[in-house]
Amino acid sequence: MKNLPLFLIAFAAAFAVNAQQKAKSPDFYGAGVQEVRIELPYPNWDFKLDSIKKKNPDARLAGTASVNGIRFDSAGIRFKGNSSYFRTRNETYKKLPFNIKLDYKLKNQKLPGGHTSVKLSNAFLDPSFIRDPLAYEIIRNYMPAPLCNFAKVNVNGKFFGLYINTESIDNNFLEKHFGTSTGYIVKCDPDNWKRVRSQTGCPKGENASLTYLNDNQGCYDAFYEVDDPGAWKPLLLLIKILNKTPEKIESVLDVDQTLWMLAINNATVNLDSYNGSLSHNYYLWFDTTGVAHPLIWDLNMAFGGWRRNFSFEEMKDAELIQYHPLTEINNTKRPLISKLLRNPLYQKIYLAHFRTVTNEWLKSGQWLTRAQAMMKEIDPWVKADSLKLYSYAEFQNSLDKTMKSGPDNVIGLRQLLDKRAQWLAQLPLLNKPQPVISDARHTATGNTIKLTAQLKGATKGWLMYRSHKMFAFTRTAMYDDGTNGDATAGDGIFTASVKADLVKHYYIAAENEEAAATLPERASFEFFEVK
Repeated sequence: MKNLPLFLIAFAAAFAVNAQQKAKSPDFYGAGVQEVRIELPYPNWDFKLDSIKKKNPDARLAGTASVNGIRFDSAGIRFKGNSSYFRTRNETYKKLPFNIKLDYKLKNQKLPGGHTSVKLSNAFLDPSFIRDPLAYEIIRNYMPAPLCNFAKVNVNGKFFGLYINTESIDNNFLEKHFGTSTGYIVKCDPDNWKRVRSQTGCPKGENASLTYLNDNQGCYDAFYEVDDPGAWKPLLLLIKILNKTPEKIESVLDVDQTLWMLAINNATVNLDSYNGSLSHNYYLWFDTTGVAHPLIWDLNMAFGGWRRNFSFEEMKDAELIQYHPLTEINNTKRPLISKLLRNPLYQKIYLAHFRTVTNEWLKSGQWLTRAQAMMKEIDPWVKADSLKLYSYAEFQNSLDKTMKSGPDNVIGLRQLLDKRAQWLAQLPLLNKPQPVISDARHTATGNTIKLTAQLKGATKGWLMYRSHKMFAFTRTAMYDDGTNGDATAGDGIFTASVKADLVKHYYIAAENEEAAATLPERASFEFFEVK
C-alpha cells in the first residue's frame, strides 16, 4: 500500500472506516430508537430550507448526515410534507419534517439494506407519536408496506426531538418486496393543492381518486406525481378501464392487494387516504405487464386522526366509531370502492379481509399491546423533546383523551378502537357464515400442475396463481363436477389444472351466497409455493 498515491490511500482508508461503521451499525428500521445527526454549514439554514420549500420543493441543501454513527458527506437535505410542514411553520413551531437523500452527490452512499433516503416526520396531529409505526405494523401483515420506527434527531448539535422514521417507497423497496426494480412508481398525492383547485380546461378532478376525466394526460398531471413519462400510458389505461369497463379490471390492477388496502383503511379509520375526503396518500407501482399494485403511505392521521367528511365538516366521535365497512360504495368519486365493491366476489373477499384485520388487531386488543410497548419505549425521548408539537401530558393521555390542535380534535386511540371493536363485533355484515377451506395441495404431471382443496359450505372455488412475486395473481375457476381434472363430482374436493410454468405461488378462494374465505387467510400476502 505504501507505493500507492496518497489520494488512493486516503480513499481506501475512508472506505475501510465506512465499511467498519456499517458492519457495527444497527438496522436503521429495526428495534430501538435510531439516531440521525444533520450538519448544515449555514447560519440561516432554516431560512434557506424554507425558501427552497416554497420555490422548488424538490431542491436540497448539501450537508452532512450521520445515521447511527455512519457519516454521509454531501447529503441532500430539504423540508418535506404538506400540512405537516405548512401548518407547523405557520404556527411558528420549529420542529419541521426532513427528507435526506444520502446519495445526493456521492451516488454509492447508502445504508445497510440499500436505503438511500431518510424520511423524518414530526408527528403532526398525532400526540401519541405512534399512529404511523402502529398502522404500518398492522399493514405489513397483509400487504407490502414500509418499515417505520423512531429517531432522535440533532441539527447542528442541537437536539430537535423525536421523529418518526419511515422507509421510502423506491426501487430498493420494490426489489425487496417484488423481486424487481423495473416498472413505474406513481405517487398518488397532488403535488400542488392550489393548482389542483384552480385547474382549468378540464373537468373538475377529485384529487388522486382515479376518477375518469377524459383522455387528456394534462388533466391528470396535478393529481399524480410521475417521474417517468412512460407511466402515463398504464395509469390512464387503468383509470379508463376502472371507470368504463370494470369487468376487465383484473387485467390492469392487483385487485386483491387493492381490497386489502381498502379494508385496512376502513377498519383503522384511516381517512387521510384514498377512502377519505382528500383521496391521496398512496402509491401505485406498475409492473412490467402494466398491472398496478397499490401501496399505502403517510399514516400520521390513521385511527381517526383525519375526521373531515366530504363536505369538510368534522365527523363526530360516533361517526368514526361506527364507520361502516361499505361506506362510499355508492360514491362514483371513489371508483376503487364503488366499482370494485359492487362486484359480488370482490365484496365478499373484501369483507373477509376486513374481518381478518379486525379480529387480529382490534377485537384481540393486539393494537393496544403494541401501542403501549411503543409509547413506553419512546417516553424518555418525548419527555426530553422541547420542540414537540404537544405537551408531555398530552402524549401520556393520547390513548384515552381527545387532543385539540387548532381547528382539529384528535380522538384518543383507545377512545376510538375499543368502541369500534365492540360495534364491529355485532355487525351482521361481518357475521355471515364463511366457507371453510382445507387440505390445499398440488401435484405435477408432465407440464401440468393439478391443484385441489377441500371446500365446505362453498358454491364456487377459485384458484389464484402467479409465476413470480412481481405479478398479481391470476384467477381461474376450480370445479367439483367430475370435469376439468376433478376426480369425483360432489365430494367437496375442488380441482383446477394449470400449466406448470405459470405456477410458482398460489392460494385458494371460496365463496357462497353470503361470504367468502381464502386459504391462507392472509392471502395474497401469504400463499403456497410450488417447489
